[in-house]
Amino acid sequence: MNTFKPRSILLTAGLSLSLVGCVQKSTHNRTLEELSAARMTQEEMTEEFRQELERRDERETRMRSQLADLEGEAGRLIEELGVSRRETLRVQDQLSECELEAQRARDLLNAQGAEAQRLRGRLDQLAAIEQEIRERNAIYEEVLARFRSLINAGRLSVSIVRGRMVINLPQDILFAPGSAALGRDGRETLGQIASVLSEFDDRTFQVEGHTDDDPISTTQFPSNWELSAARALSVVKLLVDRGVAPDLVSGAGYGEFQPVATNATEEGQRLNRRIEIVMLPNLDVIADSAVGG
Repeated sequence: MNTFKPRSILLTAGLSLSLVGCVQKSTHNRTLEELSAARMTQEEMTEEFRQELERRDERETRMRSQLADLEGEAGRLIEELGVSRRETLRVQDQLSECELEAQRARDLLNAQGAEAQRLRGRLDQLAAIEQEIRERNAIYEEVLARFRSLINAGRLSVSIVRGRMVINLPQDILFAPGSAALGRDGRETLGQIASVLSEFDDRTFQVEGHTDDDPISTTQFPSNWELSAARALSVVKLLVDRGVAPDLVSGAGYGEFQPVATNATEEGQRLNRRIEIVMLPNLDVIADSAVGG
């Protein structure tokens, strides 16, 4: 019994070692397999990572290229925008200049229109004045013809003075010296004149009294002004009495202050002592044409 036990123990130990060796070998192999599988998995993962990195590098390269293209396009657009802005400013400057030029043209056109209107008004005025002159000349010719006998008798003269028809009557025929009362010859002469003037109902007349420079100083006529005015008024009254419309005739006295000759001679004084019946211009026609201009 005692000899068997040790051998049994040895057998048991040997079996145990054998079993342990088998177990260790199996575990080792499995570990190797696991390590091999792990290495394969690691290599696969490494390859996958490497490929992913390559793909990412490619994407990054493409994106960098695209970014460069976009930056280039952005730069081009910015440059074009700058050019466009400069062009816009240039066009705006041209437009402003065109607007200024158009305004200058409008102003010039308006000025020319106003000038044309003024010239048309002036032409109308000149036409009215020309018509007035024609009518005055026609009246002048008619008065000359109708007063021919009085002119030939030396009782009056007819002339155009400063554009006005003037009937000149020497005061020696009309008045006595220093008097404003009409004599018989004067009344007769003025009656013939009134018969003609009364036919011109669209004309106005002014009777103007003039004297020489010999002084007068009476209670009735303190100076030649009063004497010349009184004589003009006497003529006005007689003309009205003989048919001339009172609203078409007026009187004025100028004394010795509008001489037509020298007062140094008797002949000059005689010429200065006079009554003038002046046919006034048709002021309505001239005023209307002036307003129109």
